[in-house]
Amino acid sequence: MEFISERTAFTLLSETVVKAGVSLFNAVKYIYMIADKDFYNINIKDIFRISLNDVTNTTCLFNTGIKLDKERCKEMNSPEYERVLSLMVYSFAVRLPELKNVKTKGGTLTDKQIRMIFDMVTAKGAANFENVITDDFDDIRRMVKQGRSVPAYDAEWFKGYIYSYVPALAAINNKNVFLLGSADILFTLFHSCLEEQLERLLDSLSAQA
Repeated sequence: MEFISERTAFTLLSETVVKAGVSLFNAVKYIYMIADKDFYNINIKDIFRISLNDVTNTTCLFNTGIKLDKERCKEMNSPEYERVLSLMVYSFAVRLPELKNVKTKGGTLTDKQIRMIFDMVTAKGAANFENVITDDFDDIRRMVKQGRSVPAYDAEWFKGYIYSYVPALAAINNKNVFLLGSADILFTLFHSCLEEQLERLLDSLSAQA
């Protein structure tokens, strides 16, 4: 794909993926807080609507008037849970080969260009701790090249990580069940919105062939 400035384009695209990971990380914490004391006062649809309106706006939920409270999220205050952020970003980055299907006035991305964007995202801190993310960049690249459908993005890796490394969030109680149930919906919708945002960004950045 041709760009007016390839470096600028790749920087913006990689930053979009990173910001989406941060936004998802924040949204999950807000949902967990709602399940604590505000379950009947705040409609979770509002959290979804605000989060999904712009998945790269990392502070959008601050406008709800709810302040992230470490005490109310104490089960998430651990090094093990903090790794979820880099895993979230990685889980988005590993699916970048799907951008190969996006056609713009500047053409389509090459495998090399997609790899460069992926490398920029991982350089910003995205990582697959203990291979929690089962999706593989090269496997997805081959699937796209062969015209095969890539399985839908979901929260299975997140739930698996919680069960293995954050037992405080795996215990059966109202807050945890609410969190993990919400994740099933939120993660899939979040990735879908990220794909749309990346496509729009690519179209705006590409140069006329």
